[in-house]
Amino acid sequence: MHDQWILYMLVLPLLYVSISDLFYRKIYNHLIYLLLVMVLVNVFLFYLDMGSYAGLTVRQIQSQFELSVLGAVAVLIIGFALFAIGQMGAGDVKLMAVLCLLLGGENLVTFLLLTALAGGVLVFFMPFVRVIEFRGAKWILNISAWFPFLKIPVPDAAYTNSPTTTGLPYGIAISIGAVLSLLTPLTH
Repeated sequence: MHDQWILYMLVLPLLYVSISDLFYRKIYNHLIYLLLVMVLVNVFLFYLDMGSYAGLTVRQIQSQFELSVLGAVAVLIIGFALFAIGQMGAGDVKLMAVLCLLLGGENLVTFLLLTALAGGVLVFFMPFVRVIEFRGAKWILNISAWFPFLKIPVPDAAYTNSPTTTGLPYGIAISIGAVLSLLTPLTH
């Protein structure tokens, strides 16, 4: 698969995910919808011999897409079970599922493994991430005060001496896993 266009298209949405998850612990549904549109555009681009399916036969694309759907469904089932017991956010689950569809069958295992590894590294560096969260929240508070017409929501951590949010901003690890799975030669 030709993954370069997906990588370029994912950079800004995943950066947005990382920032919103870090400061607000929220992954917005409009971003999930945008990524779903990217999935549909990717399938449509096959008919123009472009996108990540360019150069593949219909049978190869069908096989890749079946693996992607199977992976996305598995992520949804396991993820929502984890959500039900309070171990994972619903936004994280939806993001992982839509990225399974977008990244394709051959990148699926690589994506999930790299996401898990990035999550482990994130846990290890969580004290440093908390400092970034606290200082970034203060910076957002200042920008919001300077430019009130932008109506930027201020994270709760801006009003305290330490970060008040709990949990792991796993959207960061998911974003890193997606980008690394497109950059690494493990499946290419």
